[in-house]
Amino acid sequence: MGLGKTIQTIAYLLAGKQEGDTRPALIVCPASLVYNWAKEFHQFAPELFVMVIAGNAEARQKLIREGRERDVWITSYDLLKRDISSYQDLEFRAEVLDEAQNIKNQGTQAAKSVKKISADILFALTGTPIENRLSELWSNFDFLMPGILGSYEQFRKTYELPIVHEEQKDVAERLKRIVTPFILRRLKADVLKELSEKVEQIVYAEREPEQKRIYTAHVYRMREMLENQSEEEVRTQKLQILAELTRLRHVCCEPSLLYEDYQLQSCKVAACMELVKEAG
Repeated sequence: MGLGKTIQTIAYLLAGKQEGDTRPALIVCPASLVYNWAKEFHQFAPELFVMVIAGNAEARQKLIREGRERDVWITSYDLLKRDISSYQDLEFRAEVLDEAQNIKNQGTQAAKSVKKISADILFALTGTPIENRLSELWSNFDFLMPGILGSYEQFRKTYELPIVHEEQKDVAERLKRIVTPFILRRLKADVLKELSEKVEQIVYAEREPEQKRIYTAHVYRMREMLENQSEEEVRTQKLQILAELTRLRHVCCEPSLLYEDYQLQSCKVAACMELVKEAG
């Protein structure tokens, strides 16, 4: 976030218009970012005529029918999914997916819809191309360059299983060589050189006697609960155990999260406020 994906995309689309390409470009993003994109275009490239496809179904259809003269169309993943039949005969000079992790699951309607758009060039903008599974990388490339990584079944057999389950580094390197030429990656250190290195400082906060007493009581209660349960009961009551661990964290952070009548300030809150005052 904040390393230039949006501004570079705007610069690219503006350069295309200046070079004579008058066809519209399509930007697909989360609904919460639609008007933010419009604002960014207005600020950095007011020469581009932007159309936000929003509103009810009738209003969106009218915009789609009459928007050929606009330079940039902006819509959300959800609305594109609903309106996809209206896009079938349209040609775009570019299709840009913002927060492209929205198509990480190849079976969703959002992922299927963006792949039905006809465009000369495709971009996927994301700070998290892989959030949980390697298959998310395949889904992005299935949008960008269908076939480069084969079908998902081939990708899973050739790359995903050997890398994730067998930790075969040579397979990971082979996959990296395939996809790297098509990825423009930035790190904060590459772009924001004026920032100093991050400095981590560990601050210790000693619990007050009352906070310590409450914490100790919770620990004893949890220990007694576990000692009186069989292995089978422990396996079937994982959520209850997790809830107890969460209560322990609450007591460490701020006992009033659990006890409304707790009047004392927690040691962590006191330490935090002291650091804020020092920083000010």
